[in-house]
Amino acid sequence: MKELSMHILDIAQNSVRAKSTNIIIEVKELVIDNIFEFSIKDNGTGIPDSIFKDIKNPFTTSRTMRRVGLGIPLLDDTCNLCNGKLEIETYPKHGTYISARMEYDNIDRPPIGDIVSSIAVLISSNSEINIEYKHYYNTQSFDISTNELKEVLGDKVPLTDLNVIKWLKEFLKENIEELKE
Repeated sequence: MKELSMHILDIAQNSVRAKSTNIIIEVKELVIDNIFEFSIKDNGTGIPDSIFKDIKNPFTTSRTMRRVGLGIPLLDDTCNLCNGKLEIETYPKHGTYISARMEYDNIDRPPIGDIVSSIAVLISSNSEINIEYKHYYNTQSFDISTNELKEVLGDKVPLTDLNVIKWLKEFLKENIEELKE
């Protein structure tokens, strides 16, 4: 994948398929320490042992529509190329934790990409799941969650409303840009 935001979206969609009710996504741009890291933690069904033992193999997938799963193997390769590491922990019936860490300034590190659209799509298309998004830039941070949005909007305005999605994208963009100023 050409952008890290697509890896984040892919992994989060796996969390959705694993029947998670809570997904926590953290992106850390620690430029001062030369670290780029993202992690995704969910409370889903976990990864079955039969898949987990070979999860970094591109011919291992839980999907029945295709026999190749490239997301994790490509992310693992990217982390290794960028002097980093991909770590995965899974707990049957309790969830999965994935952390991808790499050098921030490594020439092989893909750009973060359109993280705003990835998170907005994830939140608006999975309103029944609490999705928490936290973005760090050096010592500054910003976070948002589906539950907070629902509390503010009440029952009358769904997260799928086009005006809400537009506002969410603008809100995410402004807050992430403000972190970097």
